[in-house]
Amino acid sequence: MTIKAHMIPVLSLRQLKSALFVAENRNVTKAANKLNRSQTAITKAIGDLEASLGKKLFDRSSTGMMPTVYGEALVFRIKLAVEEFRRAGEAYQAYKPGGRSYHSIPVFSLDISYKRLAAFIALFEMRDIASVAKSLDVTKAAVYNSLRQLEELLDLTLFDREPNGVAPTPFCHVLARHVKLAFSEIRHGVEDIESIDGVTQGRVVIGTLPYTRTYLTPRAINRLLERFPQLDVSTQEGPYGVMEAALRSGDIDFIVGAVRPVSEGSEVKTETLFADRLSVIARKGHPLSSKTNINFKELQNALWVLPSHATPTWQIFEETLQRHDMHPPEQAVLTSSLSMVRGLLLDSDRLALLSEHQIHYDKINGLLVTLPVKLGDTYRPIGITMRTHTQPSPAAQLFLEELRQVATEISEGDSLKSV
Repeated sequence: MTIKAHMIPVLSLRQLKSALFVAENRNVTKAANKLNRSQTAITKAIGDLEASLGKKLFDRSSTGMMPTVYGEALVFRIKLAVEEFRRAGEAYQAYKPGGRSYHSIPVFSLDISYKRLAAFIALFEMRDIASVAKSLDVTKAAVYNSLRQLEELLDLTLFDREPNGVAPTPFCHVLARHVKLAFSEIRHGVEDIESIDGVTQGRVVIGTLPYTRTYLTPRAINRLLERFPQLDVSTQEGPYGVMEAALRSGDIDFIVGAVRPVSEGSEVKTETLFADRLSVIARKGHPLSSKTNINFKELQNALWVLPSHATPTWQIFEETLQRHDMHPPEQAVLTSSLSMVRGLLLDSDRLALLSEHQIHYDKINGLLVTLPVKLGDTYRPIGITMRTHTQPSPAAQLFLEELRQVATEISEGDSLKSV
């Protein structure tokens, strides 16, 4: 693995900070005074940054320096990255209330080498010094040195040493989350610059919950890559809690699936795409599949395949039981794996509570059927969960457009008919 594989932008943080101050002051001299650096150093930093990006970030004139459209796009993202470092600094102050102000610590002010933070992030992810050294193509001594210097600057232990590697301390988790988000903004800034010239590139990482993995997300991805085959698209699967943690730290761009309630002031927000209804699903040829009308109470002794207790579907199942004055099943297999649900249903007379969209292809191929069961209100909101304080990258924004279009077709009842 390389620094790029860790999604870390190979740009000087000090150069980015110089660009921010020049853009805000429209003048090299004023920027140099505020940064306590020489005009020559600031001018060189801007020149080196422009050379790295291959774009002119500022128009020079006798009256000062004005950011170009590329400069404005990059500075917007730099400001968001700075905000993440500020949040990290405020969290640090809470951990060290009697310590020095975070404003004077280079870790929080972009006055630190990105390579040092790259080593920190890699160690946070990999938990092993030797593996980090290999992935970043540096010596183990270099990794140790970067970590030691960071801990000295913070006067805090970031990792506890263990026999099989290292374990992050509580503040290490906080710092890593904000640094990863800052790096994500910088990376998106580079992608924003390229998109100005009509070059759409970049990466979108989608956290998928069970509902969306059969039809909604795959169709949106296929449509996106038909238009922009150069984009890098990947998905991550797992329980909602794991997905939300990855979203908050910038490891994924958003979560697609059944949305959860969020509190006011939360770091994440939701967008509902449509409401979908759950149905009782069984294998073709199930003893109940020949009936034309089934009362839910007839299923009191049925064997079920259900999701975990923390999911919206389980909550709907419980509410349905209560409405029908029924007790929970004595035996149920709990799983969120659709392939596992499919295998269990096809090999038994078990039942599952799923959306018809989740078994779309199984119905087409005559494997699974929807039983005519009266359930009542089993609708749940399907949508997107994303970070509140960030703007999607160009690639992520394009995917969202396709996702919303497919969702519109589903809600209008046209999408499944067209397959």
